Amino acid sequence: MKNPSTGQTAGILGGTLVLAGLILAVAALLSGSPSSRASSDAAVAATSSTSADPSQGSGQAQVSFTPDEGLQTQAIGPDGTPEPFWRSKQREAREEMLRSDQDRGVGVQAPGGSGASGGPASQSAQPADQTTRGNGALATATKPTTRTVLSNGQTPLAGVWGGTASELAGYLLSQNPRPRFTVPAATLAAYYVRYAGEVGLRADILWAQMIHETGAGAYGGDVDPAQNNYAGIGATGGGAAGMTFATAEAGVKAHVAHMVAYVFTGDRAAWTNSLVDPRYDSVNPRGIARVLSDLDGRWAVPGLGYGARIERHVAGMNP
Repeated sequence: MKNPSTGQTAGILGGTLVLAGLILAVAALLSGSPSSRASSDAAVAATSSTSADPSQGSGQAQVSFTPDEGLQTQAIGPDGTPEPFWRSKQREAREEMLRSDQDRGVGVQAPGGSGASGGPASQSAQPADQTTRGNGALATATKPTTRTVLSNGQTPLAGVWGGTASELAGYLLSQNPRPRFTVPAATLAAYYVRYAGEVGLRADILWAQMIHETGAGAYGGDVDPAQNNYAGIGATGGGAAGMTFATAEAGVKAHVAHMVAYVFTGDRAAWTNSLVDPRYDSVNPRGIARVLSDLDGRWAVPGLGYGARIERHVAGMNP
């Protein structure tokens, strides 16, 4: 027969052991020490094995806890003192990010808004060069423009004109409201502004030369409008019609390229060659013309006053 007092005493003793084990486990977790954590795990295992009330017999299953040796709650910091494991991982990630940014040449501001020396953090930037600004934006070289007109054929041929295609077309239409070009005057003028600007020649001078050579689009000489030949290239007189170009744009490029050969000693674009202008290589010497009057007796023969007559149209487009 059981002694009631003995069973009651055992139950009290078991409850006390459980409570003590839980207190030890909580204390170990709060301390964060691996050794104390192992002790707490052992204490939990020990108390779990005695958690069943002896007075209830052995019908209740006993539960034990095994410490997880792979789980770390602390690590050693850079100064040799313990630190929480999550802080160690955060520090490692930050260091890896800094190394990666340094490899790419990007300045990274340290936490707290200061650099490693405690002063203001510096942001490295791509150095400026001929094509890139210090802030990374592409630099665009702006060519100076001109609308200068002199007299007696002394207006320079080189330069970038400061006017627009609509001004060119407007001047021509004031001379001849019904030009016989294969494209509208505005389209033709846009070609001149584009291609003359690409090579550093004045579009207004080339346009004025075209007006002089074609009679403002009226034609009537050896060259036919369908030839798209705007500068009499190859039309040497005596009924010689000169060169024919497949499109108006091709004709403009040939005109501009031919003037390049007169003004410059070298090519000015990928398209300034004999494929675009069949008479490109016939200009000799190269770079002989600096002002309009230098075309006298060269572009036109005998050509006395040739440059001055073109210059009068240039003055009309630059009032």
